[in-house]
Amino acid sequence: MVAQQFRITHDADGTFQFKGNVTIHNMEYLKNFLDTTSARSKKMTIDMTDVSHIDTASLQLLIAFRKRQKAKIKFEIRNVSMEVNTILEISALKKFLL
Repeated sequence: MVAQQFRITHDADGTFQFKGNVTIHNMEYLKNFLDTTSARSKKMTIDMTDVSHIDTASLQLLIAFRKRQKAKIKFEIRNVSMEVNTILEISALKKFLL
């Protein structure tokens, strides 16, 4: 089984589309994206429709980012895939991220 490459695209509405597997192997890319984007914008919307897997390291990074930026920017994650929703429910992290 070949791991699906993680990438981020941006649509005309200003929503960032996460695609593929979000894992510890992409941590530096994800952290740089979050830091750079939050420095330029007061709003960040992430769509996770096309995320097939997210690991706990990536979830921790997103939760820490949300807490750190809460007063500075509007941060929203929407349209999580069925796979990501299952991971969030099993890990009891859904309430911290969505």
